[in-house]
Amino acid sequence: MGRRSRKRYKRFKPVQRTLPKVFQCPACGMMTLIIDLESYENELGEERKHALVKCMNPKCGLRAELSDLPSIYEVVDTYSKFLDKYSKGELTIWFEKGEQIE
Repeated sequence: MGRRSRKRYKRFKPVQRTLPKVFQCPACGMMTLIIDLESYENELGEERKHALVKCMNPKCGLRAELSDLPSIYEVVDTYSKFLDKYSKGELTIWFEKGEQIE
């Protein structure tokens, strides 16, 4: 008589979560806000970032620019900075109607 064999269980691996790339637009409320980041060097030779925030909803077309961001900022950090400035009214925004999804 032999022993019962032990049942082998599959190891549980937690799902690696990724940062979002599309955000909610504060003007229209849809999940269509995309942020384009570009790196550049300022006059002092420091690396900085410039962001273009755009809503891809053809009915909204929100646009805004954020400049002189720290080089460590990612898209999520830029979105939170955009929301802060948008809610305080410190940001120049404009609307381009009729823009289609690229």
